[in-house]
Amino acid sequence: MLNGINLDGLAQYIELITKQKEEAISAYGITAEWLGGTKTRVSTHNQQIGSTEVVKNFDFTIDEPNELLGSNSFPTPQDYLLGGMAGCMMVGFVVAASTKDIKLDSVKLTIKGALNLRGFLNVDAAAPIGFDKIEFNFDVQGSGTKEQYNEIIKNVQHFSPNYRTITDSINVMLID
Repeated sequence: MLNGINLDGLAQYIELITKQKEEAISAYGITAEWLGGTKTRVSTHNQQIGSTEVVKNFDFTIDEPNELLGSNSFPTPQDYLLGGMAGCMMVGFVVAASTKDIKLDSVKLTIKGALNLRGFLNVDAAAPIGFDKIEFNFDVQGSGTKEQYNEIIKNVQHFSPNYRTITDSINVMLID
């Protein structure tokens, strides 16, 4: 174990999915329920990782700030979006550093983005609706060099599923 990462377990899992491709598929789902006003409760579905079902009994609530008709009692959808991106990138960073035998003392990832609400509120047809730019920064203390950390960050940008889902064009479709 290094940085809390089970490197032997990682190697075993990589061996498994190398031999059995179907074991590499990880399926997710959520159900969102409107709670009134701008509040939404999100409940996770069980996760299917290959032939294993992982029971997930997690809920979280989303709200908007007062300025956007909410009560500012919970994080916004964008907070969760950026938080999900950060969590995925952090795992990738820590695992990659661990596989390179780098001991980490601290890792802080800051992610920022701005929305033009004129697009979202249909005030200006030329205004973007989503984030047009997201910026991030890793602040790392550990036994690695700046060059090693930069190499790991490039790796994270290439292999983080949430980073790639946000930066790549994907198909999102309505199901009946």
